[in-house]
Amino acid sequence: ASGGYAPRLWDCSVGLARWMLESLLESPERPLRGRRVLELGAGTALCSLAIVAAEPDADVTATDVDPAAMPLIAAAGKAASQGRRSSSPRAALLDICASAADAPLPACDLLLACDACYTPQLAAALARRCAEALRASPSARVVIADPGRPGQPALVEALAEAGFAASFERLDATPLPFAEWLPRAGGGGGGEGK
Repeated sequence: ASGGYAPRLWDCSVGLARWMLESLLESPERPLRGRRVLELGAGTALCSLAIVAAEPDADVTATDVDPAAMPLIAAAGKAASQGRRSSSPRAALLDICASAADAPLPACDLLLACDACYTPQLAAALARRCAEALRASPSARVVIADPGRPGQPALVEALAEAGFAASFERLDATPLPFAEWLPRAGGGGGGEGK
């Protein structure tokens, strides 16, 4: 996330946030109630914010390697929770590429990562983190959204080598209603705000 990636809202994040809201959070069973959610490479933490907005009883931690993301996550969480019963996601520094011994993952029931396969090396590190989470909690679920970055084949290969299969689903990256007012990376600026 260093180099200015953290403050950008990426289309892939919008797609994953929408998918989270539609498939996991709108269920009457409230599948994330009381669950621990960990977002890796969170940047703006849109996915974490979507979860706490829809499920105030989820325990959500948004991580990024970029220290600049920490105040962004905190401010967005505070703004999103005003007037609502939702909590804010915790912000934590975490390097996906660090070893589990140097920077172990917090325990989680759901691990999220979005648009984190820029290079084969980063994708392989992400796969190691996925395996770490799944070995720590075999009932955990891992959801990774990727728009087809160059490292995606390395992610699939590393997951297979670790004994995990990956399946893919095409996500709708149509902006969420509030996203049109946020700056977006990769074209499509959005409005000036109201």
